[in-house]
Amino acid sequence: MGYNKNVRKRECIPDWLTASRILIALAILALIPFGPRALDAVAALLLLGWTTDMVDGRLARRFEKGPSWLGEHDFQIDMIMVLASAIFLTTTGLVPAEVGLPYIFGALLISLYTLRFRDFLKFKSVTMLLAFPWVFTPFILALFHAPVAAYAGLIWMILALLFDWRRFLGVVGDFLAGARAYFRR
Repeated sequence: MGYNKNVRKRECIPDWLTASRILIALAILALIPFGPRALDAVAALLLLGWTTDMVDGRLARRFEKGPSWLGEHDFQIDMIMVLASAIFLTTTGLVPAEVGLPYIFGALLISLYTLRFRDFLKFKSVTMLLAFPWVFTPFILALFHAPVAAYAGLIWMILALLFDWRRFLGVVGDFLAGARAYFRR
């Protein structure tokens, strides 16, 4: 009886890691009042979030965990974290509002528009393309405002590619498959 209980607890870990990115997004938004000087904390939170993103899927496969609602919405949760970062950068003035706000609203509308196709790969591909600049912008800006965070991001990216090259190829493959499907409509 105790073994099954431990197995069930262990199987929740991937979902907890996925859900943590929602908390990370909220924490990023909570840093807005601190302005640009909180960029290093935002970068650290993003690195933590991307680390949980790398680990949750691996653990789910390792534990042979069936799909859960959180697992099926992993991508959308990742995009919530990216959106929180974009909102932070724009509202704190690190990205000019006249650039950031139209981009955020336009990207949201375009991304949501692709949902009408009821094809997840199309939605994912378009959303990834639109989110791509926001994934890297905090670390590019950190070069000028928080260099340690910028270098931490670069080191994290190199290590992530070394440890999980196949996942990177899978993400790129999903993007390309979605792009092909989008243009074939």
